[in-house]
Amino acid sequence: MVTEEVKEQLVEASAVTKKAYTIYRREAEAEEHQAAADGTPIPTADKSQDEGEMSVIITIMQPILRLMQLLCENHNRDLQNFLRNQNNKNNYNLVCETLQFLDCICGSTTGGLGLLGLYINEKNVGLINQTVESLTEYCQGPCHENQNCIATHECNGIDIIIALILNDINPLGKKRMDLVLELKNNASKLLLAIMESRHDSENAERILYNMRPKELVEVIKKAYMQGEIEVEEPEEGEDGEEEHSASPRNVGHNIYILAHQLARHNKELQAMLKPGGTYGEGDEALEFYAKHTAQIEIVRLDRTMEQIVFPVPNICEFLTQESKLRVYYTTERDEQGSKINDFFLRSEDLFNEMNWQKKLRGTQEATGNTNTVP
Repeated sequence: MVTEEVKEQLVEASAVTKKAYTIYRREAEAEEHQAAADGTPIPTADKSQDEGEMSVIITIMQPILRLMQLLCENHNRDLQNFLRNQNNKNNYNLVCETLQFLDCICGSTTGGLGLLGLYINEKNVGLINQTVESLTEYCQGPCHENQNCIATHECNGIDIIIALILNDINPLGKKRMDLVLELKNNASKLLLAIMESRHDSENAERILYNMRPKELVEVIKKAYMQGEIEVEEPEEGEDGEEEHSASPRNVGHNIYILAHQLARHNKELQAMLKPGGTYGEGDEALEFYAKHTAQIEIVRLDRTMEQIVFPVPNICEFLTQESKLRVYYTTERDEQGSKINDFFLRSEDLFNEMNWQKKLRGTQEATGNTNTVP
């Protein structure tokens, strides 16, 4: 149950969201009018640090959006719906307000979707990432009503999210490619959340309407090649954690999974994702991602079956055949569901074994011993 105190906090948060959205649009329009009057282009990358700072009413949005994200954690359906509709006389649709805020802060109110680099910089990219993450959490679970709310809204929300994935966001990308990759990663997750557990093609078709399949495949290949060019490998954590989630290859993989899901509704995209298809160049990327992508089938509460597609981490290459067979033959199957619990109890030991095998392989390669790891 939502307490009166929480209701008051949400109403207050919604009022601040709307106010920030209005102020940000007003400030952006004022800058554009001033620039037009002076006959000079809109200052962007050349702004001084002070000029680039966001006003307090805008920066306060980051913790507010984080709060709204956390309210929906663990797919809290009641609060996901409450953010959209409070059933009060003064109803605030915070899902739409958040989408409009993203639309405004990325500058699409000017009609220039291809000019994202003029609006996204080091100062506001954290706020944009938080906005995208909050929108994702509003949908996951899934919450079909919030998915539809985002997909069908009259603002350019879907177009902005697509543009974040497809466009080069410069000059930020020239200085901080890591921030751009994180943004593309979050945007691809949001589009997947909008399509999650849908048995219709409506939202997928809305996404495909303003997306050229060839551009999406090119982004996947570009991310793969960028990861290949990088000489320095990301440092591993003490627990043997692999690459950062926003590394070029991992971002390319998430976008590949997005393309894989969209390809169910577009034959042209389906053909392009096949190595050796119409566009043969860059087949190595498509082969790599196809090899490291798996899927399972789950049964939802309404007894409908659904395919879940996910990336297979590189560390899984170091799982030995002996260990696979041991899990297969010795997992507890006494009652329904017991094998899943038993498998999760073994997962930590399997993960430690894979890390150990990886270290052994690295030692062998360093010493010139090419014998395979047992």
